[in-house]
Amino acid sequence: MKEEFKQKFYEITDLIQQEFDRNLGIYGDKIKCSRGCNKCCSQIFRITKLDGWIISEHVKTLPKKQKQDLQNKAEEYLEQLKKSKKDKSERGNFNPPCPALGNEGECTIYNARPVICRRFGMPIYDYKDPGKLYACELNFNDGDELTDELLILNQTNIGKKWDALKDDFEGGSTTIAEAIANS
Repeated sequence: MKEEFKQKFYEITDLIQQEFDRNLGIYGDKIKCSRGCNKCCSQIFRITKLDGWIISEHVKTLPKKQKQDLQNKAEEYLEQLKKSKKDKSERGNFNPPCPALGNEGECTIYNARPVICRRFGMPIYDYKDPGKLYACELNFNDGDELTDELLILNQTNIGKKWDALKDDFEGGSTTIAEAIANS
Protein backbone atom coordinates (compact mmCIF):
# COMPACT_ATOMS: atom_id res chain seq x y z
CA MET A 1 0.00 0.00 0.00
CA LYS A 2 2.82 2.43 0.84
CA GLU A 3 4.38 1.85 -2.59
CA GLU A 4 1.12 3.03 -4.15
CA PHE A 5 1.40 6.28 -2.20
CA LYS A 6 5.00 6.69 -3.36
CA GLN A 7 3.98 6.15 -6.98
CA LYS A 8 1.13 8.66 -6.73
CA PHE A 9 3.41 11.15 -4.95
CA TYR A 10 5.89 11.03 -7.83
CA GLU A 11 3.09 11.25 -10.41
CA ILE A 12 1.94 14.48 -8.78
CA THR A 13 5.48 15.82 -8.48
CA ASP A 14 5.94 15.09 -12.19
CA LEU A 15 2.89 17.29 -12.84
CA ILE A 16 4.41 19.99 -10.64
CA GLN A 17 7.69 19.79 -12.58
CA GLN A 18 5.80 20.07 -15.87
CA GLU A 19 3.99 23.13 -14.52
CA PHE A 20 7.29 24.60 -13.30
CA ASP A 21 8.88 24.02 -16.71
CA ARG A 22 5.84 25.54 -18.45
CA ASN A 23 6.14 28.65 -16.26
CA LEU A 24 9.85 28.80 -16.95
CA GLY A 25 9.01 28.85 -20.67
CA ILE A 26 6.56 31.72 -20.16
CA TYR A 27 8.56 33.89 -17.76
CA GLY A 28 12.07 32.96 -18.91
CA ASP A 29 14.84 34.65 -17.03
CA LYS A 30 12.47 36.08 -14.40
CA ILE A 31 12.62 32.69 -12.68
CA LYS A 32 16.13 32.56 -11.27
CA CYS A 33 15.82 29.28 -9.37
CA SER A 34 18.92 27.13 -9.76
CA ARG A 35 21.43 25.15 -7.77
CA GLY A 36 22.74 27.37 -4.99
CA CYS A 37 19.71 29.67 -4.84
CA ASN A 38 18.39 28.87 -1.39
CA LYS A 39 16.56 31.92 -0.09
CA CYS A 40 13.45 29.80 0.42
CA CYS A 41 15.49 27.21 2.37
CA SER A 42 15.78 29.32 5.54
CA GLN A 43 12.17 29.44 6.58
CA ILE A 44 10.34 27.41 9.18
CA PHE A 45 7.40 25.59 7.66
CA ARG A 46 5.45 22.39 8.06
CA ILE A 47 5.22 19.61 5.49
CA THR A 48 2.68 16.83 5.15
CA LYS A 49 3.15 13.42 6.73
CA LEU A 50 3.38 12.01 3.20
CA ASP A 51 6.24 14.39 2.36
CA GLY A 52 7.90 13.35 5.61
CA TRP A 53 7.53 9.66 4.82
CA ILE A 54 9.02 10.16 1.33
CA ILE A 55 12.00 11.99 2.86
CA SER A 56 12.47 9.36 5.56
CA GLU A 57 12.40 6.53 3.03
CA HIS A 58 14.93 8.39 0.87
CA VAL A 59 17.29 9.09 3.77
CA LYS A 60 17.25 5.39 4.70
CA THR A 61 18.76 4.59 1.28
CA LEU A 62 21.69 7.00 1.61
CA PRO A 63 25.24 5.88 2.37
CA LYS A 64 25.78 5.53 6.12
CA LYS A 65 27.99 8.63 6.53
CA GLN A 66 25.71 10.88 4.48
CA LYS A 67 22.68 9.62 6.39
CA GLN A 68 24.39 10.19 9.76
CA ASP A 69 25.53 13.70 8.78
CA LEU A 70 21.98 14.61 7.71
CA GLN A 71 20.51 13.18 10.92
CA ASN A 72 23.05 15.12 13.03
CA LYS A 73 22.14 18.37 11.25
CA ALA A 74 18.43 17.63 11.70
CA GLU A 75 18.82 16.92 15.42
CA GLU A 76 20.84 20.11 15.88
CA TYR A 77 18.15 22.05 13.99
CA LEU A 78 15.41 20.59 16.20
CA GLU A 79 17.39 21.41 19.35
CA GLN A 80 17.82 25.03 18.19
CA LEU A 81 14.11 25.21 17.44
CA LYS A 82 13.26 23.91 20.91
CA LYS A 83 15.55 26.52 22.52
CA SER A 84 14.05 29.32 20.44
CA LYS A 85 10.54 28.34 21.54
CA LYS A 86 11.60 28.57 25.20
CA ASP A 87 13.20 31.97 24.68
CA LYS A 88 10.60 33.89 22.71
CA SER A 89 12.91 36.89 22.35
CA GLU A 90 15.18 34.70 20.21
CA ARG A 91 12.34 33.17 18.21
CA GLY A 92 12.10 36.01 15.72
CA ASN A 93 15.77 35.55 14.89
CA PHE A 94 15.56 31.79 14.36
CA ASN A 95 15.77 31.14 10.63
CA PRO A 96 18.46 28.51 10.26
CA PRO A 97 18.91 26.85 6.90
CA CYS A 98 17.05 23.63 6.21
CA PRO A 99 19.06 20.68 7.56
CA ALA A 100 18.96 19.15 4.06
CA LEU A 101 20.81 22.14 2.61
CA GLY A 102 24.35 21.25 1.57
CA ASN A 103 27.52 23.32 1.89
CA GLU A 104 27.18 24.71 -1.63
CA GLY A 105 23.53 25.70 -1.27
CA GLU A 106 22.25 22.51 -2.87
CA CYS A 107 19.37 20.35 -1.63
CA THR A 108 20.85 17.05 -0.47
CA ILE A 109 17.44 15.35 -0.63
CA TYR A 110 16.48 16.89 -3.97
CA ASN A 111 14.74 13.80 -5.39
CA ALA A 112 12.67 13.46 -2.22
CA ARG A 113 12.07 17.15 -1.47
CA PRO A 114 8.58 18.13 -0.28
CA VAL A 115 5.86 19.37 -2.59
CA ILE A 116 6.11 22.91 -1.23
CA CYS A 117 9.80 23.02 -2.19
CA ARG A 118 9.00 21.76 -5.68
CA ARG A 119 6.40 24.49 -6.22
CA PHE A 120 8.37 27.44 -4.92
CA GLY A 121 9.88 29.79 -7.49
CA MET A 122 7.11 29.78 -10.07
CA PRO A 123 3.91 31.77 -9.50
CA ILE A 124 1.81 29.71 -7.09
CA TYR A 125 -1.97 29.59 -7.08
CA ASP A 126 -3.84 27.81 -4.28
CA TYR A 127 -7.44 27.01 -5.17
CA LYS A 128 -8.34 27.14 -1.44
CA ASP A 129 -7.18 30.77 -1.29
CA PRO A 130 -8.33 32.05 -4.69
CA GLY A 131 -7.80 35.73 -3.98
CA LYS A 132 -4.02 35.46 -3.89
CA LEU A 133 -1.15 34.54 -6.13
CA TYR A 134 2.23 33.87 -4.53
CA ALA A 135 5.66 34.32 -6.08
CA CYS A 136 9.25 34.46 -4.90
CA GLU A 137 10.40 38.05 -4.50
CA LEU A 138 13.70 37.12 -6.19
CA ASN A 139 11.77 36.16 -9.32
CA PHE A 140 8.91 38.63 -9.46
CA ASN A 141 8.48 42.19 -8.19
CA ASP A 142 5.28 43.55 -6.69
CA GLY A 143 3.13 44.73 -9.54
CA ASP A 144 4.64 42.41 -12.17
CA GLU A 145 1.90 41.29 -14.50
CA LEU A 146 1.44 37.55 -14.71
CA THR A 147 -0.49 36.64 -17.82
CA ASP A 148 -1.06 32.93 -18.01
CA GLU A 149 -4.44 31.50 -18.93
CA LEU A 150 -3.53 28.00 -17.74
CA LEU A 151 -1.99 28.80 -14.35
CA ILE A 152 -5.21 28.68 -12.33
CA LEU A 153 -6.59 25.62 -14.12
CA ASN A 154 -3.34 23.62 -13.98
CA GLN A 155 -2.52 24.45 -10.39
CA THR A 156 -6.08 23.85 -9.22
CA ASN A 157 -5.99 20.36 -10.77
CA ILE A 158 -2.61 19.62 -9.20
CA GLY A 159 -3.72 21.04 -5.85
CA LYS A 160 -6.86 18.91 -5.74
CA LYS A 161 -4.91 15.74 -6.61
CA TRP A 162 -2.34 16.57 -3.94
CA ASP A 163 -4.99 17.28 -1.30
CA ALA A 164 -6.76 13.99 -2.04
CA LEU A 165 -3.52 11.99 -1.85
CA LYS A 166 -2.25 13.52 1.38
CA ASP A 167 -5.69 13.07 2.98
CA ASP A 168 -5.72 9.41 1.93
CA PHE A 169 -2.22 8.92 3.33
CA GLU A 170 -2.52 10.42 6.78
CA GLY A 171 -3.49 13.82 8.06
CA GLY A 172 -1.22 16.01 10.06
CA SER A 173 2.14 17.54 9.46
CA THR A 174 5.80 17.27 10.34
CA THR A 175 9.02 19.05 9.41
CA ILE A 176 11.90 18.16 7.14
CA ALA A 177 14.15 17.99 10.22
CA GLU A 178 11.80 15.56 12.00
CA ALA A 179 11.54 13.37 8.90
CA ILE A 180 15.32 13.19 8.59
CA ALA A 181 15.95 12.67 12.30
CA ASN A 182 13.42 9.82 12.43
CA SER A 183 14.84 7.98 9.41
